[in-house]
Amino acid sequence: MDEQSKFKEALASVTIRAEENGGKLSAEEAKELLKDMEFNDEQMSMIYAYLASKGYVVEGAVLPEKEQEPYTEEEEEFLEQYRKDMKSMRRQTEEALQELFSAALTGEQEAIRLLTEHYMEKVLAVAEEYAHRGMLIQDLIQEGNIGLLMGLHGAADAEHGELTEDYLEREIRKTIRAAMDEQSGETRVGEEVTGKLNKLADSITELTEDLGREVSPEELSVFLDMPLDEIEDLLRIAGDTIEVDRQEQK
Repeated sequence: MDEQSKFKEALASVTIRAEENGGKLSAEEAKELLKDMEFNDEQMSMIYAYLASKGYVVEGAVLPEKEQEPYTEEEEEFLEQYRKDMKSMRRQTEEALQELFSAALTGEQEAIRLLTEHYMEKVLAVAEEYAHRGMLIQDLIQEGNIGLLMGLHGAADAEHGELTEDYLEREIRKTIRAAMDEQSGETRVGEEVTGKLNKLADSITELTEDLGREVSPEELSVFLDMPLDEIEDLLRIAGDTIEVDRQEQK
Protein backbone atom coordinates (compact mmCIF):
# COMPACT_ATOMS: atom_id res chain seq x y z
CA MET A 1 0.00 0.00 0.00
CA ASP A 2 1.44 3.42 -0.95
CA GLU A 3 1.79 6.26 1.55
CA GLN A 4 -1.20 8.20 0.23
CA SER A 5 -3.49 5.18 0.58
CA LYS A 6 -2.14 4.51 4.08
CA PHE A 7 -2.82 8.11 5.06
CA LYS A 8 -6.41 8.00 3.71
CA GLU A 9 -7.04 4.76 5.58
CA ALA A 10 -5.58 6.14 8.80
CA LEU A 11 -7.57 9.38 8.51
CA ALA A 12 -10.74 7.38 7.87
CA SER A 13 -10.12 5.47 11.11
CA VAL A 14 -9.88 8.79 12.96
CA THR A 15 -13.19 10.07 11.57
CA ILE A 16 -14.88 6.73 12.31
CA ARG A 17 -13.70 6.92 15.92
CA ALA A 18 -14.99 10.48 16.18
CA GLU A 19 -18.37 9.46 14.71
CA GLU A 20 -18.64 6.62 17.22
CA ASN A 21 -18.05 9.12 20.00
CA GLY A 22 -20.67 11.64 18.88
CA GLY A 23 -18.41 13.75 16.67
CA LYS A 24 -15.44 14.17 18.99
CA LEU A 25 -12.23 12.50 20.10
CA SER A 26 -9.10 13.49 22.00
CA ALA A 27 -5.84 14.60 20.44
CA GLU A 28 -4.18 11.60 22.07
CA GLU A 29 -6.64 9.21 20.38
CA ALA A 30 -5.97 10.86 17.01
CA LYS A 31 -2.20 10.59 17.53
CA GLU A 32 -2.51 6.92 18.46
CA LEU A 33 -4.57 6.15 15.35
CA LEU A 34 -2.05 8.01 13.16
CA LYS A 35 1.14 6.86 14.93
CA ASP A 36 2.35 4.81 11.97
CA MET A 37 2.43 7.95 9.81
CA GLU A 38 5.05 9.57 12.09
CA PHE A 39 3.67 13.11 11.73
CA ASN A 40 5.38 16.02 13.48
CA ASP A 41 3.47 18.51 15.66
CA GLU A 42 2.94 20.95 12.80
CA GLN A 43 1.49 18.23 10.57
CA MET A 44 -0.78 16.99 13.38
CA SER A 45 -1.98 20.55 13.91
CA MET A 46 -2.99 20.71 10.24
CA ILE A 47 -4.85 17.40 10.61
CA TYR A 48 -6.68 18.72 13.66
CA ALA A 49 -7.64 21.80 11.65
CA TYR A 50 -8.94 19.57 8.84
CA LEU A 51 -11.03 17.55 11.30
CA ALA A 52 -12.39 20.76 12.82
CA SER A 53 -13.37 22.02 9.36
CA LYS A 54 -15.42 18.82 8.94
CA GLY A 55 -17.28 19.47 12.18
CA TYR A 56 -15.31 17.15 14.47
CA VAL A 57 -14.12 18.27 17.90
CA VAL A 58 -10.56 17.26 18.84
CA GLU A 59 -10.18 17.78 22.57
CA GLY A 60 -6.76 18.99 23.65
CA ALA A 61 -5.67 19.77 20.10
CA VAL A 62 -3.50 22.76 19.25
CA LEU A 63 -5.04 24.32 16.16
CA PRO A 64 -3.50 26.93 13.86
CA GLU A 65 -4.54 30.38 15.01
CA LYS A 66 -7.66 31.60 13.29
CA GLU A 67 -9.39 34.93 13.71
CA GLN A 68 -12.71 34.41 15.49
CA GLU A 69 -15.65 35.32 13.29
CA PRO A 70 -18.17 37.66 14.91
CA TYR A 71 -21.79 36.70 15.34
CA THR A 72 -24.40 38.59 13.35
CA GLU A 73 -26.59 41.14 15.12
CA GLU A 74 -29.48 38.64 14.97
CA GLU A 75 -27.32 35.94 16.55
CA GLU A 76 -26.07 38.28 19.28
CA GLU A 77 -29.65 39.23 20.21
CA PHE A 78 -30.64 35.57 20.39
CA LEU A 79 -27.61 34.65 22.53
CA GLU A 80 -28.31 37.52 24.93
CA GLN A 81 -31.88 36.28 25.45
CA TYR A 82 -30.78 32.63 25.70
CA ARG A 83 -28.20 33.42 28.37
CA LYS A 84 -30.79 35.49 30.23
CA ASP A 85 -33.18 32.52 30.15
CA MET A 86 -30.42 30.22 31.45
CA LYS A 87 -30.00 32.37 34.56
CA SER A 88 -33.58 31.65 35.58
CA MET A 89 -33.09 27.89 35.22
CA ARG A 90 -32.14 25.82 38.26
CA ARG A 91 -28.77 24.09 38.18
CA GLN A 92 -28.55 20.66 39.80
CA THR A 93 -25.96 19.24 42.19
CA GLU A 94 -24.10 16.08 41.17
CA GLU A 95 -26.10 14.06 43.68
CA ALA A 96 -29.40 15.48 42.40
CA LEU A 97 -28.36 14.72 38.80
CA GLN A 98 -27.94 11.03 39.56
CA GLU A 99 -31.40 10.90 41.08
CA LEU A 100 -32.87 12.75 38.11
CA PHE A 101 -31.11 10.40 35.66
CA SER A 102 -32.71 7.42 37.37
CA ALA A 103 -36.15 9.07 37.37
CA ALA A 104 -35.85 10.14 33.72
CA LEU A 105 -35.11 6.54 32.73
CA THR A 106 -38.56 5.63 34.01
CA GLY A 107 -40.08 8.42 31.89
CA GLU A 108 -40.80 10.82 34.76
CA GLN A 109 -41.61 14.11 33.02
CA GLU A 110 -40.59 16.42 35.88
CA ALA A 111 -37.12 14.84 35.93
CA ILE A 112 -36.83 15.29 32.17
CA ARG A 113 -37.88 18.95 32.50
CA LEU A 114 -35.30 19.65 35.20
CA LEU A 115 -32.55 17.92 33.23
CA THR A 116 -33.50 19.90 30.13
CA GLU A 117 -33.08 23.12 32.08
CA HIS A 118 -29.80 21.97 33.63
CA TYR A 119 -28.24 21.12 30.26
CA MET A 120 -29.20 24.33 28.44
CA GLU A 121 -25.66 25.53 29.10
CA LYS A 122 -24.19 22.33 27.66
CA VAL A 123 -26.30 22.76 24.51
CA LEU A 124 -24.98 26.33 24.14
CA ALA A 125 -21.36 25.25 24.63
CA VAL A 126 -21.62 22.48 22.03
CA ALA A 127 -23.50 24.69 19.56
CA GLU A 128 -20.80 27.38 19.78
CA GLU A 129 -18.18 24.80 18.76
CA TYR A 130 -20.03 24.42 15.44
CA ALA A 131 -20.78 28.12 14.90
CA HIS A 132 -19.80 29.96 11.67
CA ARG A 133 -19.98 26.80 9.56
CA GLY A 134 -23.11 27.53 7.57
CA MET A 135 -25.81 27.55 10.25
CA LEU A 136 -26.94 30.36 12.53
CA ILE A 137 -26.19 29.87 16.24
CA GLN A 138 -29.92 29.89 17.06
CA ASP A 139 -30.51 27.03 14.62
CA LEU A 140 -27.59 25.08 16.10
CA ILE A 141 -28.98 25.58 19.60
CA GLN A 142 -32.44 24.53 18.47
CA GLU A 143 -31.04 21.32 16.98
CA GLY A 144 -28.97 20.77 20.12
CA ASN A 145 -32.06 21.07 22.31
CA ILE A 146 -33.86 18.57 20.07
CA GLY A 147 -30.92 16.18 20.49
CA LEU A 148 -31.03 16.70 24.27
CA LEU A 149 -34.74 15.88 24.43
CA MET A 150 -34.31 12.87 22.16
CA GLY A 151 -31.53 11.65 24.42
CA LEU A 152 -33.61 12.13 27.57
CA HIS A 153 -36.66 10.42 26.12
CA GLY A 154 -34.76 7.70 24.30
CA ALA A 155 -32.24 6.63 26.93
CA ALA A 156 -34.55 3.97 28.34
CA ASP A 157 -34.83 2.41 24.88
CA ALA A 158 -31.07 2.47 24.27
CA GLU A 159 -29.23 -0.83 24.42
CA HIS A 160 -27.24 0.11 27.54
CA GLY A 161 -30.29 1.61 29.29
CA GLU A 162 -28.09 4.24 30.95
CA LEU A 163 -28.41 7.99 31.19
CA THR A 164 -25.20 9.95 31.64
CA GLU A 165 -23.86 13.37 30.76
CA ASP A 166 -21.56 11.87 28.13
CA TYR A 167 -24.51 10.09 26.51
CA LEU A 168 -26.54 13.32 26.38
CA GLU A 169 -23.62 15.25 24.91
CA ARG A 170 -23.23 12.64 22.17
CA GLU A 171 -26.93 12.97 21.34
CA ILE A 172 -26.64 16.78 21.22
CA ARG A 173 -23.63 16.60 18.90
CA LYS A 174 -25.19 13.91 16.72
CA THR A 175 -28.33 15.97 16.10
CA ILE A 176 -26.39 19.17 15.38
CA ARG A 177 -24.05 17.38 12.97
CA ALA A 178 -26.98 15.71 11.18
CA ALA A 179 -28.60 19.11 10.66
CA MET A 180 -25.32 20.56 9.36
CA ASP A 181 -24.88 17.63 6.97
CA GLU A 182 -28.44 18.04 5.71
CA GLN A 183 -27.98 21.77 5.13
CA SER A 184 -24.65 21.15 3.42
CA GLY A 185 -26.36 18.70 1.08
CA GLU A 186 -29.10 21.20 0.30
CA THR A 187 -26.46 23.84 -0.41
CA ARG A 188 -24.65 21.54 -2.82
CA VAL A 189 -27.93 20.77 -4.62
CA GLY A 190 -28.70 24.48 -4.84
CA GLU A 191 -25.27 25.23 -6.27
CA GLU A 192 -25.68 22.42 -8.82
CA VAL A 193 -29.06 23.75 -9.95
CA THR A 194 -27.65 27.29 -10.20
CA GLY A 195 -24.81 25.99 -12.35
CA LYS A 196 -27.22 24.22 -14.69
CA LEU A 197 -29.41 27.33 -14.96
CA ASN A 198 -26.39 29.43 -15.90
CA LYS A 199 -25.34 26.85 -18.49
CA LEU A 200 -28.90 26.77 -19.85
CA ALA A 201 -29.05 30.56 -20.13
CA ASP A 202 -25.69 30.70 -21.91
CA SER A 203 -26.77 27.98 -24.34
CA ILE A 204 -30.03 29.80 -25.12
CA THR A 205 -28.11 32.99 -25.84
CA GLU A 206 -25.64 31.14 -28.06
CA LEU A 207 -28.30 29.23 -30.03
CA THR A 208 -30.57 32.26 -30.39
CA GLU A 209 -27.71 34.24 -31.93
CA ASP A 210 -26.76 31.36 -34.25
CA LEU A 211 -30.32 30.57 -35.38
CA GLY A 212 -31.69 34.10 -35.39
CA ARG A 213 -34.79 33.03 -33.44
CA GLU A 214 -35.91 31.68 -30.08
CA VAL A 215 -34.93 28.06 -29.46
CA SER A 216 -37.23 25.30 -28.27
CA PRO A 217 -36.83 23.05 -25.23
CA GLU A 218 -36.35 20.13 -27.62
CA GLU A 219 -33.44 21.88 -29.33
CA LEU A 220 -31.88 22.69 -25.96
CA SER A 221 -32.22 19.05 -24.94
CA VAL A 222 -30.25 17.97 -28.02
CA PHE A 223 -27.68 20.77 -27.74
CA LEU A 224 -26.97 20.16 -24.03
CA ASP A 225 -27.39 16.38 -24.22
CA MET A 226 -29.84 16.69 -21.33
CA PRO A 227 -33.21 14.93 -20.90
CA LEU A 228 -36.17 17.05 -22.05
CA ASP A 229 -37.87 16.62 -18.66
CA GLU A 230 -34.85 18.14 -16.93
CA ILE A 231 -34.80 21.04 -19.39
CA GLU A 232 -38.50 21.67 -18.66
CA ASP A 233 -37.86 21.55 -14.90
CA LEU A 234 -35.05 24.10 -15.19
CA LEU A 235 -37.21 26.38 -17.33
CA ARG A 236 -39.97 26.25 -14.71
CA ILE A 237 -37.47 27.21 -12.01
CA ALA A 238 -36.17 30.10 -14.16
CA GLY A 239 -39.70 31.35 -14.84
CA ASP A 240 -39.87 34.53 -16.91
CA THR A 241 -36.11 35.13 -16.71
CA ILE A 242 -35.54 32.75 -19.66
CA GLU A 243 -37.56 32.81 -22.87
CA VAL A 244 -37.82 29.88 -25.27
CA ASP A 245 -40.03 28.90 -28.20
CA ARG A 246 -42.80 26.79 -26.67
CA GLN A 247 -44.21 25.75 -30.04
CA GLU A 248 -43.72 22.08 -30.80
CA GLN A 249 -40.92 21.47 -33.24
CA LYS A 250 -41.79 19.82 -36.58
